[in-house]
Amino acid sequence: MDKVGKLTVFNIGGNKVRLITAIHYNRKKIYIRAVLTYSEYDLSKWNE
Repeated sequence: MDKVGKLTVFNIGGNKVRLITAIHYNRKKIYIRAVLTYSEYDLSKWNE
């Protein structure tokens, strides 16, 4: 698990996939921003 700004990134799928989430603890909610392969994640277009 890594923090990238206000987002939390989880390594899933045998570390082949990254799950990018926004966690709102006060609301007890997790919002999924993206599910990307490592190569898609490395392009950094998801963070725009």
